[in-house]
Amino acid sequence: MPTLPTPPVLPLDLLTTIQERRTVDLSALKPDPIPRPVLEGLLEAANWAPSHGQTEPWRFVVFTGAGRATLARTLSTSLVLLKGQTEPDPETLKMQLARQQLAPVWMVVAAEPSEKPRMPLYEEQWAVACAVQNLMLAARSQGIGSKWISNPPSLHPNTASSLGFAEGAIMMGMLYLGYVRDDPADWPAGKRRPVREKVRWIEDEQHQ
Repeated sequence: MPTLPTPPVLPLDLLTTIQERRTVDLSALKPDPIPRPVLEGLLEAANWAPSHGQTEPWRFVVFTGAGRATLARTLSTSLVLLKGQTEPDPETLKMQLARQQLAPVWMVVAAEPSEKPRMPLYEEQWAVACAVQNLMLAARSQGIGSKWISNPPSLHPNTASSLGFAEGAIMMGMLYLGYVRDDPADWPAGKRRPVREKVRWIEDEQHQ
């Protein structure tokens, strides 16, 4: 009997995508690479985030394949600098290299305000957060898991300078991405309290 081709992953509708986007553990990811056109599509989704004044401050550096070793070396150096040392020891570098191999794609994210910013810096950071959310939702719609990390090494000035971000860039952490293994349990179930607990409605004029 001939083997049937694997059906393509169909994008989810928007509300389902929002409800089912979850942080996915590294252990739940397949090692399969994500094709470059798919990654470019996710970055295109990020590029349509809102930004006050149309500043578009989001910046990404993408690491795949052997390029992940560059990120591992950078983070190892940032980690030891945080500890007051200057060079990563072999064990630290080995551990970081192993960690970067657990996801096929890593992205370091920053906000790069203009030299003469017209908007408050916090608004530039908010815009980047919107871009990251766009990217993670687009990923979820195609069966790709993600996690946004903002640990000290990813935010360190050494990480910014080593990866070529502009002077004055505000580091916003990093993401990892990967296709999720076939076990449905690898997609964590989400839970939220009722939205009515978090909303107040004012439908008539209030007199003080």
